[in-house]
Amino acid sequence: MDWLSYPAASDRVLSMIGIEVHWIILQYILGLPLMAVIAEVMWLKTKDERWLKIAKTLAKGFIMVFAVGAAMGTASEFGLVLLWPNLIEMAGRYIYFPLYAEIFAFLMEVVFIYMFWYAWNRIPAKAHIVVGLLAITGAWFSAAMITSVNSYMQAPTGIIPASYDGGWNYDDGYPKLTLYVPAEIVKALDVEKLQSLGMDVLGKTEDSVIVAMPVRIVSTLVSEAFSGKTVDESILQLVLLEDAKKALSSVAVKDVVDAIIMNTVRHVGIYSVTFQSPVYAASFAHALFSGITVSAFTALGGYALAASRKKSEHAILGLKYAATFALVSVIIQGAVMGHEMGVAVAEWNPEKFAAMEANTPEFAEKFVAFMAYGSFEEEIPDYSSIPDEFKPPESIHTLYYAKIALAVVLFLTALLVVVMIWKGKEIPKMEYLILLAPLAQLVSFLGWAVREIGRKPWTIYGIMDVQTAHTINPPDVATAALISLYFVALLSVLSFAVYRFLWKEV
Repeated sequence: MDWLSYPAASDRVLSMIGIEVHWIILQYILGLPLMAVIAEVMWLKTKDERWLKIAKTLAKGFIMVFAVGAAMGTASEFGLVLLWPNLIEMAGRYIYFPLYAEIFAFLMEVVFIYMFWYAWNRIPAKAHIVVGLLAITGAWFSAAMITSVNSYMQAPTGIIPASYDGGWNYDDGYPKLTLYVPAEIVKALDVEKLQSLGMDVLGKTEDSVIVAMPVRIVSTLVSEAFSGKTVDESILQLVLLEDAKKALSSVAVKDVVDAIIMNTVRHVGIYSVTFQSPVYAASFAHALFSGITVSAFTALGGYALAASRKKSEHAILGLKYAATFALVSVIIQGAVMGHEMGVAVAEWNPEKFAAMEANTPEFAEKFVAFMAYGSFEEEIPDYSSIPDEFKPPESIHTLYYAKIALAVVLFLTALLVVVMIWKGKEIPKMEYLILLAPLAQLVSFLGWAVREIGRKPWTIYGIMDVQTAHTINPPDVATAALISLYFVALLSVLSFAVYRFLWKEV
């Protein structure tokens, strides 16, 4: 696979497995509490005890997976620190706020998720529903914080893409990153020479000059900073004024880069810089509904299996509820959230979009252009014309359309189940609907694969490449494989345990 040809292949695979196992679990914390609270509201309104049993069954499910998910999240975080220390250093210094806020979101999850379970029959029903809403808020708050950091890695605040009208303008220095360069640093630079290299001066503040800097220059400086170079060893020598070269020769490039990035973050907003990523809103909504959709299809599969074997009234009502929930969520996810995500990718990650559509048949290109740009006359950027230093793996085209195809299967299956249930018809081979649970997870995994693999060769787009983010002392392949197997084994044990413990509930 072409993705493995990029640097640090085994460590990227290890990180992928660790984070994906965490995400598989996390999705249920985004969706199952919502389904449980709605079921409890239905019980409160109808006094039908079947709704209460549904609510308790769903709650037991997310209570069980939450503890393991928290542990897996901690393991994943340690993995990021060990494998990608320079990335973590940058995140901790410049975009720390959402990571710090996530701690409080996690505490909110812990308190109210377990209170939701243990307070049943101990507090009034309406108060218990409020506790459930607070548990949902904590989970969604946590997702919002983490997604903001990931969105910044996909499209940093201030990024200016390299595509226009279906073409590329790499020769003009694009893509570029908007920076607030401190005035004292500007005084030492040959601005005209920088402009000849593609830098644009956008304006001034009292203490800074606002520039659009080619990311080729930005990423090179960041790489030099983390390799310990001084100014006299840096590309800065090419753009310094003569009288500044000697004075600054022994200054660490890291100090210069730090001053520029800190100043930029201060002007953009220390607490809001990641949330201003142009892809953040679409990313959060898409990730949130991914969790809700996966939860709904998992519940659909579980209740279908129970209804086919136990024929209980509770299981049949649970099947109706989960099937309806799954159908509504997959429609919203595809028609609204997925569309907005695609539009954001086309505008702000044009290289990724070009790779996603690299082999799209000609007859479909105009439809894709209309979906992405709102016009049949627009052209999809040419993947083959992207320079290697910006080119993502072409394999994401296959991953993307596999995701779309499987998502359509989910939609059609949910639609068929809902129609047959509400018409009172018997569903043949209903027990096989349990396969919807892993299928929904696979669709979600493919979506994240497109997002993350499509960011390559960058770790933070336009700022830090994979090699710069990577540790200088990586584990060997055998160690990475062993840890990966450990993650997969834990997930397998959890899946089996949830199945056995929940089976008697439905």
